[in-house]
Amino acid sequence: MSLDSAGIYSDRADLASRLAAACPTWTFHTDGPPRDVSRLAIVDSGVERPTTGKSLVRIVLYDGVVSTERRPGELRVHRDEFLGAPCELLAFAADLAEAALHASRLEHESVYLRRIHELMTMVDAEAVSERITTTVLGLLELPYGTLFLHDPRLERYVVSYSNDPNYRETGEFLPGIPPDLLQKALASPQLFATARGRDGSGLIAMPLQVREDLLGVIRVPISAHESIDGEAGQNVTRYLSAVAQVLSNIYQLTRSRDLAMRDDLTKAYNRRFFETYLDEEIERSRRYGTLFSIIFLDLDDLKMVNNLYGHLSGSRTLQEVAKRILGAVRGIDKVVRFGGDEFCVILPQTDQDQAIAVAHRIARALSASPLRIDPEIEVSITASFGIATYPTHAMSKENLIRQADAAMYRVKSTTKNSVGIARVEDATRPVF
Repeated sequence: MSLDSAGIYSDRADLASRLAAACPTWTFHTDGPPRDVSRLAIVDSGVERPTTGKSLVRIVLYDGVVSTERRPGELRVHRDEFLGAPCELLAFAADLAEAALHASRLEHESVYLRRIHELMTMVDAEAVSERITTTVLGLLELPYGTLFLHDPRLERYVVSYSNDPNYRETGEFLPGIPPDLLQKALASPQLFATARGRDGSGLIAMPLQVREDLLGVIRVPISAHESIDGEAGQNVTRYLSAVAQVLSNIYQLTRSRDLAMRDDLTKAYNRRFFETYLDEEIERSRRYGTLFSIIFLDLDDLKMVNNLYGHLSGSRTLQEVAKRILGAVRGIDKVVRFGGDEFCVILPQTDQDQAIAVAHRIARALSASPLRIDPEIEVSITASFGIATYPTHAMSKENLIRQADAAMYRVKSTTKNSVGIARVEDATRPVF
């Protein structure tokens, strides 16, 4: 609501008309929502002062002796004096309201600066994503949200943080966000857009963009009775504008570190990453009492590709295989090139049966169609899989790796193109 408008609270019908005639550049509201959200309110004598609304300054008129205490933000004026020069007093009250708004904006900006400073000291991408999402939800006073960040390996957006119990991974380019809503949000100066269905429920899309790069999108579901008021919308817009560049810097730093942990050929994680991350996953499972699984897979008969078409074709086959594996797993799963033509997939919070389903999904992705590694060369490839689950099959990193590797070689030495499971009885055997 602009500062050249005012809400009028009066039992006398002539007050609004007299003010409109004296101050033609002003707009006066006598009822309805515009009156209650006006930054400036005029309360006539004899009328009870409103306790609701968003007025920052109130001009309280009186006829005789003032019998009430002045409240913060009130300017008390005799009715006749006010009507004698209303424009001057309205302009002064507008200046006070503008000063209050400016002070409020400075306070919000100081909060944003503190939050942004905190973000700049954080290097964990997951923690940054959580902080950004929860801050936005706090500004909107909404409970649930999901932040997607672009993953160049998968060429799509994956979940970086979510507390939405109804969110489900779909493998789409940008899950759960209609393209037209995203375009509307990108074109909006507010940096967000809302879409609702026939029942009134819907979602809010908030892009995080730096120049032409769409780093990520925050998706917030809303019920039929939830909405964003103007002030909350402004606060979110300012926060998103400030935080996008910070997120970009952190994202680039994380990507640089990430690249150091990746295999140059396939862009899957390398053995160095595997050793560190597996230790972390074991510690996390111990602390929270959860399961996780690993899948070892070895390509069947890759040597035939090398012999028939040369080692360059073999390298291109490995690149295409890595792409298909990455496309068949979740964003939180880690795909590692363990060595040669052997890969490993680390599956957090995944039991044996779920890991078997993932292995079959990868197998289908590999064999669904031939790999085109050259305009004139297509290669059909399969793999042998071995699965081990912590702590079902092993209590240490070394034994877990040995169990998965042994299960995979049992398949490779017999049927190939199948999935093997670690043997529980092997978990207790000593390693020599």
